[in-house]
Amino acid sequence: MGVIWRLLRLGFRVGLAVFLLTLGAVFYAEGRMAREATPEALEVADLGIVLGASVDGDGRLAYNSRRRVAAGVALLEAGKIERLIFSGGLGGNHPETPAAMLMRDHALALGAPAEALSVEPHAVSTFENLRFAFPMAAAMGADRLVLVSDPSHLARSWALARFLGRPDVALVSAHGVETVWWPHRAVGLGREALAWWLNIGKAAAWTGLGALGLDPDQRAEWVR
Repeated sequence: MGVIWRLLRLGFRVGLAVFLLTLGAVFYAEGRMAREATPEALEVADLGIVLGASVDGDGRLAYNSRRRVAAGVALLEAGKIERLIFSGGLGGNHPETPAAMLMRDHALALGAPAEALSVEPHAVSTFENLRFAFPMAAAMGADRLVLVSDPSHLARSWALARFLGRPDVALVSAHGVETVWWPHRAVGLGREALAWWLNIGKAAAWTGLGALGLDPDQRAEWVR
């Protein structure tokens, strides 16, 4: 029992150390993206993909989702992109309306033209956001793509885009994260740190299942 207890304590300490190191890296990446992935730094692109975020308990878009939508609409208004895809599926707070539809409605309320907006209403994760939105963009003839999200989320989004064969995507950070109450922001950073390891596992599983001969549709049943 003593040996097992010592191993458990060692595992906890190693896990905590890894988490804290990842959290520090996420915090650093957030600051860097907020400074460098600005709308002003973006060259003209064909299409923006706004990655879905949370929905409040009343079924309305949360602040982080509204920030992302506003950033995408601002790119349209500035002539930096020609179209937007909003990606996000159903969730516990919105079991009947996909997040992408709520995001589109908010973009319309901000004055975005309806003909420039498309929705991808099935994704339930960042991995699926990109896996579903990239083919949509290709079908529209869009080659130069930009991902729009919170600064803490952009580094992981780019890593997944690279894994999916699109390392050339540009990045734009949504403004306003600095106004988020610090406890809420700390929780978000912690979740992002855990999400990195979850997505590393997804990438490994996706690759492993492919090596076993499963096609993308079959792999999608296991990896979301």
